[in-house]
Amino acid sequence: MKNLLLIIVALFLFTACESEKAEGTVLIFKYKDSVQCNFDSGVPLETMAAELSDANVDVLCSTETHDGNAVITVCGAETGVINVFKIPSPSLIAAENLGFNDIQTLESASAFLECE
Repeated sequence: MKNLLLIIVALFLFTACESEKAEGTVLIFKYKDSVQCNFDSGVPLETMAAELSDANVDVLCSTETHDGNAVITVCGAETGVINVFKIPSPSLIAAENLGFNDIQTLESASAFLECE
């Protein structure tokens, strides 16, 4: 009887955690594709936000930051700059289909977005 009660409680807690995650938010990113010594290079934050919006992904807020990895300093090399967006968790798959990734896949990146 105790084992059955323990299993029921564990299932309830697991279901509650999954529900909270589904209703939460997630940070996604895509590389800006900018290169050093070319200050106008890369895809602007607003363009990527529009790409998400066109796919019915709500963008709650966004920022531009670095991926946290070291880059060689030479003109024409990548900058490591990423565009980061906070979106509802249920929209993650739609964003991934557009080439965005969960920021947790980057080991060194740190981005904190406080949406207004």
